[in-house]
Amino acid sequence: MSLRTSAGDDAVRRQDLTTDRHILNRRRLSVFYFSIGVLFGMILLGASVYADFESTLFDVSLSAEARIRPLQCPILLAGHETGQVSVRVSNPSEEAITRRVNTNISRGHLIMMNQYTEVFTLEPGESRMFSWDVTARDAAYGHLIMVKITTLVNPRNPLQRGSCGVLVLNLPGQVRGVYVVGLMLAVSVIATISGMRGWWQYGRSYTGWRMEATRAIMLLGCVVLAGIALSLIGLWEIAAGAFYIAVLAVGVIVPHFLINSR
Repeated sequence: MSLRTSAGDDAVRRQDLTTDRHILNRRRLSVFYFSIGVLFGMILLGASVYADFESTLFDVSLSAEARIRPLQCPILLAGHETGQVSVRVSNPSEEAITRRVNTNISRGHLIMMNQYTEVFTLEPGESRMFSWDVTARDAAYGHLIMVKITTLVNPRNPLQRGSCGVLVLNLPGQVRGVYVVGLMLAVSVIATISGMRGWWQYGRSYTGWRMEATRAIMLLGCVVLAGIALSLIGLWEIAAGAFYIAVLAVGVIVPHFLINSR
C-alpha cells in the first residue's frame, strides 16, 4: 500500500513540476511578445511624433486661431515613391462661404518651399478634398518632408492651420512606406495584445512583484497602443505625451522587473 502511495505522490509531483514549467515558459513567452510589440510600437510612435513636431517649426510666419482637421499625411515614404497629403475643408454654416487654402511644402530645405493656393466657394454643408503630391525631392535634411496648410480668415471664419511631417527612407526594391508602416503596426498591435493577454493568464498575481509587473505591463501596453491610435488620427500632441509617458515607464519598469524577477 505504501509503495502505491509513494508512486502516486511521485507522479503528482512530476505532473506539478511539468505544469509549473509550462506556466513559466508561457510567462516568458508573454514577456517576449510584449517586449517586441512595445518596441515596434514605440519606434512607430516616435517616428510619427518626431515628424509632426518638426513640421510645426516650418513656416512660422502666421499664427492661427484653430486647427485644421483632418489633415492626412503618410508617416513614411520610400525614396522612390510619390505620396499624397490631403485635407478636407467643410462649410458647417448655413451660408455659402469663400475659402482660400494656402499650402506650403518643403522643397529640399527648411527655408525653401513649394507654395500652392486654392480659392473656392463652399455651399452650406458642402465639403471638398484637396490633395498634393510629395516625393523625396521635397525632403528637408534629406529625410523629412514638412507640410503646412492654412485656410485664410474671412469675416465669419477664423484662421485655421495644420501641419504634418513625412519621414523619407531609402527602402530596398519596390518596398513602399505604407507596407513598412502596416507591418510595424500589425506586429505592434498583435504582439502587445498577445503579450498582455498571456501575462494576464499565466503571470498575474495579487501580491508581490508580479502584481506590480501586471500593473506595469497593462499600463505600458495601453499607453503605447493609445499613442499609436492618436498619432494615426492626427492628434500628435497627445500622442507625444503618450510617447514620453511610455519612455519614462520603460525606464522605471525594466530595471524593477529584472531585479525582482530573479
